[in-house]
Amino acid sequence: MDPKTGDVGVAGASCLPNQHADAIAALVPGKGVAAVQAFWDLENRNKVYELLQSGKAAEQVLRQIANPNYDRGVNDRQYGVVTINDGAVHVQAFTGTEAMAWSGSQTDSTNAVSVQGNILAGPDVVGNALRAFQQSGPLEDRLMRALEAGSSAGGDVRCNSGRMQQTAATAFILVAHGGDAPYAARDLGKTDQGTNKAPWLDISVKEPRFGPNPVKELRKRFDQRNRW
Repeated sequence: MDPKTGDVGVAGASCLPNQHADAIAALVPGKGVAAVQAFWDLENRNKVYELLQSGKAAEQVLRQIANPNYDRGVNDRQYGVVTINDGAVHVQAFTGTEAMAWSGSQTDSTNAVSVQGNILAGPDVVGNALRAFQQSGPLEDRLMRALEAGSSAGGDVRCNSGRMQQTAATAFILVAHGGDAPYAARDLGKTDQGTNKAPWLDISVKEPRFGPNPVKELRKRFDQRNRW
């Protein structure tokens, strides 16, 4: 998130073959942004999206959504939430105790970011992504660099083992400007890129397993778009 402009964005990559993963993201410009991961659940994503739109702080969002009284599957879930409330940045992350290893997160309230992942090659995937994001530049550039850094560190172990070295089978980047409407994709596995439903920046790539690395194709399309 960019607290100065209200711009919000999410970038992600996963070893889900032949489908888009855009719907893990909930973007509410000027208020907050979240990624809902690990045994993804549309109802949970929608609840997070609703709470962000209502102006709840990140701590309040997780207090409700990561509660076993609300979600019996909470131990399998993973969340990253960033909000701005009364000029202050709030960043929270949650990784359930049953999330598949390696799983974890790192947050940075100064840079208004949460980086998290599960079934990763190791903690450097998250750590390197965070360090890449912390470098200066527009929000979309920092998100793109973070995704590449996580991929270079090994990415999703399911796509980076044995003879398969993709690091992911799907990758996306979504960014909405501060004055834009809230956005969340309707269904997991689909993308709104190229339609009037899409946010300001919406690039999503899917590949079959043992195919090309979608992060590299994402970078190519990202650079092409920036030359327009």
